[in-house]
Amino acid sequence: MNKIEEIINNRLMPIAIKFQNNKYMSAISDGFSMILPITMLGAIFTLLSSMQFELYQNFLKVTHLATILSYASKVTTDMIALYVVCAIAYNLTIKLGFQKDAFFSALLSLVLFFMMLPNGMEHQLESGEKITILNALSTEYLGAKGMFMGIILGMIIPIIYCAIIKRGIVIKMPASVPPTIAKSFASIAPAFILTSIFSLIRFGFEMTSYGDANNFIYTILGGPLQNLGNSPISFIILIVFAQLLWFFGIHGYMIIRPVLQTVFIPLSLMNLAAFEAGEQLPNAITYQHYGTYANLGGSGALLGLALLMSFTAKSDRYKKLGRMALPATFFGINEPVIFGVPMVLNTVFFIPFLIGPILMFVIPYLLQVFHIIETLRGIQLPLGTPALVYGWLEGGTPILIVQAVLIVIQVVLWLPFFKAADRQAILEEAQLAKEISNEKNEAGE
Repeated sequence: MNKIEEIINNRLMPIAIKFQNNKYMSAISDGFSMILPITMLGAIFTLLSSMQFELYQNFLKVTHLATILSYASKVTTDMIALYVVCAIAYNLTIKLGFQKDAFFSALLSLVLFFMMLPNGMEHQLESGEKITILNALSTEYLGAKGMFMGIILGMIIPIIYCAIIKRGIVIKMPASVPPTIAKSFASIAPAFILTSIFSLIRFGFEMTSYGDANNFIYTILGGPLQNLGNSPISFIILIVFAQLLWFFGIHGYMIIRPVLQTVFIPLSLMNLAAFEAGEQLPNAITYQHYGTYANLGGSGALLGLALLMSFTAKSDRYKKLGRMALPATFFGINEPVIFGVPMVLNTVFFIPFLIGPILMFVIPYLLQVFHIIETLRGIQLPLGTPALVYGWLEGGTPILIVQAVLIVIQVVLWLPFFKAADRQAILEEAQLAKEISNEKNEAGE
């Protein structure tokens, strides 16, 4: 164990810390976090319009609420790529040290995103004839399919934009000009250079068999990333990596979050769009598999342990900690358990802490494989959504039942390890009480 600790402390931890502090990865992560209200808004309205109860659906149709509820998703989740490119560009510009230019950088990224979209769209007439409308923008790459382009532009444009400004290639106005106007004029030269560059890039792609950059990126990156995202092995590797980092005192989820978001959020949005359209959900694994299953009760799947501490602990230490931490853990906030036990370098709890989240993912995944339950809808829910409610929102009653069963499995998994730790804690408390009693007796003498 000491050899493993040495390897991880000397080799893995420096890499993990650098990864966590990397401005480019954190810009992606912060960008996705920034647009959380938009994705949640779209998901809520989609859920409200798509709950499959015949009486409820008839009510929506009669009252025209079905139409009214559909408006929000069309401008939120269906256009998520627009918000992604702005949010990532904004955050990266700030992290590059150009806070005052963040708005212009984000705005220019949005402009260039639109410029890279293919012109024209096909429309099928009632006769079956297909016509091309040239003066129209297709919505195909505004949603999940365009997120890869949004992420790439959100990363590239701020880097070039800030480099141009750093070299002083700007239009400088007299000191008498108001700062807002001066800043606007200063952004013209970088905007002109970037627009020229990407105009040439667009023209170059139009000369290829791909036709446009979006199609190229989605073909080259989209397919492989989707295959990677639908691989349970890749998901398990991320879980193991996160848990190992937690064991050595590093916030594992924060390290893997940029990868989770980049690969799995597009898959979630595809599922959400299919759910909204009443179609079969295309992706077996989504970003929500982490929160709904692997992270049930917080990192390490600790809800079962919190229940054991609260209701079965015989030592004062674990009994008090459990009762204090259980409400927060039920809402997915488990720092009181992780740092109260503590889990860091705790070899007694290492096996369930590592194995628990893997089982929480593998069991529902196998249920999906055997068509006992469906995959998740891809609804983005906020931190603090309680267990069981989280499951119901993600997949209705079947997923709620699965979460309940998983909590029972957590209890069974943690039970022998907790009993051993609880017995040890009782001995330590008895020894401490004996020492205090002896000290009091000596003081009385």
